[in-house]
Amino acid sequence: MAGDSPGLTIRRLGPGDLLLLLAAEGVFDDAVQPAMAQCFLAHPDHHLLAAIIAGAIVGFVSAVTYLHPDKPVECWINEVGVADAFQRRGIGRRLMLATLGHAWSLGCAGAWVLTNSGNRAARGLYAACGGEATPAARHGYGVIMFSFAP
Repeated sequence: MAGDSPGLTIRRLGPGDLLLLLAAEGVFDDAVQPAMAQCFLAHPDHHLLAAIIAGAIVGFVSAVTYLHPDKPVECWINEVGVADAFQRRGIGRRLMLATLGHAWSLGCAGAWVLTNSGNRAARGLYAACGGEATPAARHGYGVIMFSFAP
């Protein structure tokens, strides 16, 4: 049922969460690589927000804050994943909103994420979180960028 996630905690993972991350099952595309995970968790510009239930990661958002020589700091949202058994409960939305809140707390002037026009679930999620789709999205083809503002 949508919104039904008792015991859910959403938080940004840090270097001390390596074992928790390595134990994650069913949320990442591939097996988590220990050395890469440790580097990611230790990097101040890389962000992994996790949805945790009963001590296990059931969803995540990975994002990067980055600088431009001619623009303010932005947040690129790389990936959103929720384990199959926990989908359609509002976890993805809560993760996205927490990620955006984190980006705004860091002073990001905006955030963005890409998806393709065929990914209806992602398009719905990003729109529900206040994302504005690129004009191409309104015509239903190609890669779609959703932009978010604080």
